[in-house]
Amino acid sequence: MREVSVVMSAYNVEKYVSEAVESVLKQSFPDFEFIIVDDGSTDNTLSIIRSFKDKRIKVIENRHDFIGSLNLGMKAATGKYVARMDADDIMHIDRLRIEYTALEENPDITVCTSWISPFGEDIPKGTVNRTISGIIKSPLLYLLRNNLFFNPTSMMRGDFLRENTLKYEYYDFAEDYKWWIEMAKAGAVFYIEPQSLLYYRVSDSQVTRRYKDKMRETSIQIKKEIIDFLIVLNSNRFAELSEILTALYKLQAKNLMTDEDVFAFLHTLLAKNQNLLIIEIK
Repeated sequence: MREVSVVMSAYNVEKYVSEAVESVLKQSFPDFEFIIVDDGSTDNTLSIIRSFKDKRIKVIENRHDFIGSLNLGMKAATGKYVARMDADDIMHIDRLRIEYTALEENPDITVCTSWISPFGEDIPKGTVNRTISGIIKSPLLYLLRNNLFFNPTSMMRGDFLRENTLKYEYYDFAEDYKWWIEMAKAGAVFYIEPQSLLYYRVSDSQVTRRYKDKMRETSIQIKKEIIDFLIVLNSNRFAELSEILTALYKLQAKNLMTDEDVFAFLHTLLAKNQNLLIIEIK
C-alpha cells in the first residue's frame, strides 16, 4: 500500500491534462498511487492519460457523472492519506512532501490544505490567493461565511474518510463546499499550510465562471444547512435560537433582509457566544 493516494477526475481537458499528470509524476515525494478517473470524456483526454507509462497510475473509466467519478476515485484510494487534484491544475513539486510531513508530524490534524497561485490571462505573475493559515478553530463558523479551503490542495487521512463513510454529494457546482461541511460535522481538524502548493488555472471554460449564479444558489442552501445544524446542536440549552431564525426569515420574506444579512447576523451572534454554545465538534 502506498502512503498517499492522489485522486483526480478528468473530463474533456485534452489541452491541460498532460501538464496536470506530469506535475504529479514529478513530485519530490515518490510514494503514491495516482488514481485518474476519466469522466466519460469525448475528446482525447483518455488517450493522453493512457500515454503515460508510469506504474503508479491507475485509470478508471466512467460514464459522464462528475460526482460519481469523484466517488469512484475516492473509493479506489488505498493510501494512508488521500490527496485531491484537478485535471487542469499544476502541483508544486513539493506539495505532497510538505502536506505528508504536516500530517505525519501532527496526528491530530485530519486534513491539510494550502494557498494557491492562480494563473491565466490577465492574472499578474506571482499572484497568490491567501486565506488564513494554521489550525482552523470552529471551522463551521468560518464556512458559514465562505469556503476558505482550496479543494485541489487537500490531503486527508484515509482512515477518517473510511470510518465516516464520506462521499461527495450532488450539490450543483458546490460539492467541494458541502464536502468540507460534512468533514467538519464529523469532527475533522483542519490545517492550512501558509504557502502556495498549487498552480490554479483560471479560464473562461471553468465551472466557477460558467455557472456562477447556480453555484451561489447552492452555497446559500449549504449555509442554511450549517445554521440548522448548529441550532439543533444547541437546542437543549438555547431553544430561542430557533425562534430568532424564524423571525429573521420572516423579515427576509418582507424584503427587510437578504440571505447574506441573515447569515451575517447569525454568524455574529454565534461567534460572540462561542464560550456558551457548541460550535465545534470534538
